[in-house]
Amino acid sequence: MPDTHAPNPWLKRTAVALLLLVLGIVAGALVSRTGPPTATSGAAARLVEPRPLAPFRLSVDGGRLLDNDTLRGKWSLLFFGYAHCPDVCPATLAELARAYELLAQDPDVLDDTQVIFVSVDPARDTPQTLAAYTGFFNPAFIGATGEATQLAALARQLDVQFRLGSGEAYAVDHSSAILLIDPQVRYHARIKAPHHAQDIRRQFLEIRRQYQPPSP
Repeated sequence: MPDTHAPNPWLKRTAVALLLLVLGIVAGALVSRTGPPTATSGAAARLVEPRPLAPFRLSVDGGRLLDNDTLRGKWSLLFFGYAHCPDVCPATLAELARAYELLAQDPDVLDDTQVIFVSVDPARDTPQTLAAYTGFFNPAFIGATGEATQLAALARQLDVQFRLGSGEAYAVDHSSAILLIDPQVRYHARIKAPHHAQDIRRQFLEIRRQYQPPSP
């Protein structure tokens, strides 16, 4: 005789589905509270209100500076990392290099586009070291670093997190997004990992097409 108290399989599946739905809603709410507010979801996310960057100063090879004036009038793709990074940094720079080559096929795009690698490991990454490192991927790429306070202040503005490890051959935990700064020197969008050259090109061109400079 069947057990009349056995659970109904359909009811059990329904309960599990409802539980997963609730968990999904909660997770979505938690994610929405982290990071900058965005107008779109997906790999490329534009900020609802682009944020003007406060003044900053970093060093580039040859005694040059990277500051607000360096970014003005250009689209800047920034990536934070360090030259001793074993995986994420070289992989991302390689994709950026390929995206840069693809963008060269679009008329006049590279005239106001620059790729900047910001090292959060100034103890090991000098401007000279960074020039050689970024030059390996593309001679047009810019490598910059600076004092810890300047790096931290710029990172906070761009929702970038990083943490230096300990020991002689320490590693550095850091965010993996590519940050897009518009010609008005505003934090305009972030392109989330994983990065692929074709996607970077497509997302960047889409944002450029939709860009409307602020009224004077």
